[in-house]
Amino acid sequence: MGLRTRHGRAEDADVLSTVFSEAGSDTTVTRAVDSALDEAVAAAGPDDVVLVAGSLFAVAEARTRWTRANVQKDVDDIEDARAVLEGAHVTPPGVWRMRGKGVHRVVKTRVQNRQAQYLKEELLSLGGECSLSGLNSQSRGYLDAVLMGTLAQFKRLCEKLDGQPYGLSVFAAELRADLGIQTDPETHGYPWEDGTAVMGVLNVTPDSFHDGGEYEAIEDAVARAEAMVEAGADIVDVGGESTRPGAEPVSTQAELDRVLPVVERISDLDAMISVDTRKAEVARGALEAGADVINDVTGLEDPEMRFVAAEHGAPLVVMHSINAPVDPETDVHYDDVVEDVLAELTERVLLAEKAGLPREKIVVDPGLGFGKSAAESFELLDRADEFHALGCPVLIGHSHKSMFGNVDRYPDDGGYATVAATALAADRGADIVRVHDVEENAAAVRVADATRREADDE
Repeated sequence: MGLRTRHGRAEDADVLSTVFSEAGSDTTVTRAVDSALDEAVAAAGPDDVVLVAGSLFAVAEARTRWTRANVQKDVDDIEDARAVLEGAHVTPPGVWRMRGKGVHRVVKTRVQNRQAQYLKEELLSLGGECSLSGLNSQSRGYLDAVLMGTLAQFKRLCEKLDGQPYGLSVFAAELRADLGIQTDPETHGYPWEDGTAVMGVLNVTPDSFHDGGEYEAIEDAVARAEAMVEAGADIVDVGGESTRPGAEPVSTQAELDRVLPVVERISDLDAMISVDTRKAEVARGALEAGADVINDVTGLEDPEMRFVAAEHGAPLVVMHSINAPVDPETDVHYDDVVEDVLAELTERVLLAEKAGLPREKIVVDPGLGFGKSAAESFELLDRADEFHALGCPVLIGHSHKSMFGNVDRYPDDGGYATVAATALAADRGADIVRVHDVEENAAAVRVADATRREADDE
């Protein structure tokens, strides 16, 4: 095989070729070691031996055929990109300059026809990609667009859009906020602003599907809440009415009688207190008794719910549901369960926003198991990150649900599957996970958060 001349002491390839030829060998000169080795291996038969001879440099270069690993890196944000570049010993100026080029984003949006072509031309000129819908939209001249590029390309796109007409400068501001470009998000001290928060379920009911009847007594409920906080719960979600399939409705007064004494007793715990209710009157009473959050599984079926939350400045969880309590006989068709649920939650979020709640206080829950098949619920779990398109925190409620029957772990043995799903939800960017078994799920969240934050700690 031929050898590449690496320094003054290396043998000249043409001289070596002459020596081998005069010795009666067929000789080919190739001046790159990896190319020469590839040609030799390709020409060798099953009983042949390929011998690499030469300097240590040449042998080391040949060995990279078997020792080189092209490691694919998951780069979700600027900090991930920074860690990868620093791990390759890139200089600090190089890290600063290149980090935005290592983070890729795909954004699906809906823009006016007159905006679309300008966006496409500008993003293409920056090296990104833009695909526009082939359908002629009938919705006031709007069409779907998919924008693809690095954060660096999106940053330059936004700079180009600033000051442009047709609402393009407004679109640039929205894009900056959605992608976190040159923005410092406002914080309010909520536990989900610093990783995935764990919401522990406390059912003070006789008929909830997983733990009904266990915490009906006030003392039992208080002890359970204290134990959940000790185990790592950031939020305790108190529910006085079951939404399991076939559950009987509960009167407002009965629900208040169940919930208020417990909320009053646990309101001084080192955790936020949430009330799981679909009645505005119950929500108001719970907030006045010391609760901090409203969790509405009906997605604002009670028209007063959003105003109660706004009046108290309380975070409001808005869940997508077809029926609550769940009706297993309801057959719902989705074209794309994630996009369809996103579209419906968008309307719910707008209602809450119109009542005076900012989006950072509107928590969206895609409602796994509520009018969705097991396969659709797993799809929602897998694509949980897409719900951040609403500009709201995202809650995933999956604990011990029937979807885990697909993995033979429902209902009583559903704990292991729930913990696995919690880790997946946290990895997908869920801001809150709602679970019955706090200790093991809090551990799963800590592992997922630590994995995602490793670069920040270096």
